[in-house]
Amino acid sequence: MYFFATISAIAFGLMFEQLALLVLERIFEYRHTVQLRILTGETRPQVPFRVFVESLEKWCKKVVQIEFFKNYLNFLNQLIQRSQKKELKPEQIVSYQILAVLLGIFIFIPLTENTIITFFASVLGTFSPILWLRDAAFRREKEILKELPTALEVISLCVEAGLSLEQGLTQYLQNSKPQSLKSEFTKVLEQTKMGSSRKDSLQSMSSRLNLTDVSLFVTSVVHAERFGTGMAKTLRQLAITMRDKQVQRAEKAIQELPVKMLLPLLLFIMPVTFLIIFGPILLDLFQ
Repeated sequence: MYFFATISAIAFGLMFEQLALLVLERIFEYRHTVQLRILTGETRPQVPFRVFVESLEKWCKKVVQIEFFKNYLNFLNQLIQRSQKKELKPEQIVSYQILAVLLGIFIFIPLTENTIITFFASVLGTFSPILWLRDAAFRREKEILKELPTALEVISLCVEAGLSLEQGLTQYLQNSKPQSLKSEFTKVLEQTKMGSSRKDSLQSMSSRLNLTDVSLFVTSVVHAERFGTGMAKTLRQLAITMRDKQVQRAEKAIQELPVKMLLPLLLFIMPVTFLIIFGPILLDLFQ
C-alpha cells in the first residue's frame, strides 16, 4: 500500500511539474511577444481613462505648433525618459492634467461651493502628474547612483582578471539583481553588439541619464581607452570617489533633516500637542 502511495505521489509530482513548466513557458512567450510589439510600436500598455486621454491627445497634436506648448512637451518628454515610463507620452500627461482640472471643478464646487478651494484643488491636480513623474525619476536616479560604485568595483575586478570591459559588464549583469542600472548597461551591450563603438554606446547612456556620476564614469573610460592608462585602476579609483560622494550626500541629507521636519512639526505635531495639553483647560474655562 505504501509502495502504491509513493508511486502515485511521484506520478502526480511529475505531472504537476510538467504542467507548471508548460504554464511558465506560455507566460514567457506571451511577455516576449508583448515586448516585441511595444518595441515595434504595434501596441502600448493601456493607460487609465484611455478613451478620454486618446481624444485629448489628438487635440494636443493639433495645437503642438505653439512654441510654448512645444517647450512644455519637451519638458514632459525629458521627465518620461528620466523615469522610464515608456507607456506614457507627453500628450497623455497633458490630458491627465486637463482631466484633473475638470474633476476638481465638478467635484469640489458642488461639495464646498467655494471657488478658492476649487481653484487650489485644480492647481494641485494639474501639478500632480508632473510631481509623480519627478518622484519616479528621482527614485530611479537615486537607485542608479547607489548601485554604480558596486558595479564599478565588480567590473574593475573582472578587468584585473584579464577580461575586457564588455565582458566585465556581462559578468556584472549575470550576477546582479534587476534594477535600473542593469537595464542601462544592457542597452550599452546591445548597442555594441549591433555595431556601435564603446565610446558611442557609453555616451548614449550618459545622455539618457544626464547624471554627473555617470558622465564622470563615461569620461574616465573614454580617456583611459584613448591614452592607454590602466582601465582597472581607473575604475577602482572612480568607485572609491563615488563611495565618498555617497557618504557626503548621506551626511548632507542628515543635516537637512531638521529643516525638513520643521514644517510638519509646525503644521501637524505642535497643534495636536497644544490641543491635548490645553484642550481640557479651555473646556473647563468655558463651562
